[in-house]
Amino acid sequence: MLRKEWKFSYTASRLAEASDLKLKLHQERFAWWKDKKEQVITQIRSDGLEIDENIALKNTTLTKSGDWNRGTQVTVRDDLKKDLDKCLKKLSYHTGQINDYNGWQQVLNANSEVRLNLNHDDWLFFFGQGQ
Repeated sequence: MLRKEWKFSYTASRLAEASDLKLKLHQERFAWWKDKKEQVITQIRSDGLEIDENIALKNTTLTKSGDWNRGTQVTVRDDLKKDLDKCLKKLSYHTGQINDYNGWQQVLNANSEVRLNLNHDDWLFFFGQGQ
């Protein structure tokens, strides 16, 4: 029999326990990334803005009326924007994982005596390390 055809039999209650551990892991990671996002936002508010003022506006005696319309640009520092984007991406990922494992936990607890055959990918979903 080929490895990709192997099946591993588990009770639904055992899978519910594994799902509970994964749920807690993703809830912890979500909380960590939420805190990190707040730190980045605080840093953006305190020192993350860059103001690029048109050189012509520094000497008002040489300023044309149109210079005031395109004069100053305010941007968030690129490194902080990247940090914030990463936080939001991680929060989205962990929210999805929390929803998935919460749903599996409910289904498996409702059918705790059933035996289920897992393939390699299924096993990794419930018992795999990482994420």
